[in-house]
Amino acid sequence: MLSFQDRDRGLIYMIRRLDGLTIVLLATIFATFLLFSCAAKQAPREITVTVPPNYSGEVTLDPCFAHSSAAVSVDSKGSGTTSVCPHQGETVTITIVKDGVDLRVPQDQVIIERAGDGLPVAIKARVPAR
Repeated sequence: MLSFQDRDRGLIYMIRRLDGLTIVLLATIFATFLLFSCAAKQAPREITVTVPPNYSGEVTLDPCFAHSSAAVSVDSKGSGTTSVCPHQGETVTITIVKDGVDLRVPQDQVIIERAGDGLPVAIKARVPAR
């Protein structure tokens, strides 16, 4: 038969062991949520826009066109269509191809105009000077 001291010692050992398991379990849960939150952030949507030679000014793209692609050629007014349809909170990066040279437009200079319901109605950017 176990004495009270032996039983108490066993109980204390069990509580310490459970505390260690609880810490490991909480650390695992925290790491899982951290990985999911990092994976949830999406990379910016990429659009490649080819402009006419010697074009300068603003490029305006109509988004969400099913029969377009992410590679766009704009007309002499800088207008074109793209299949890219950025959701609320998504960012877009634009690479302008001008006279065979790639010019990257910084994300903070790409403007996504939205309707009242949040759907994108235009994506605008200025063609950077070389």
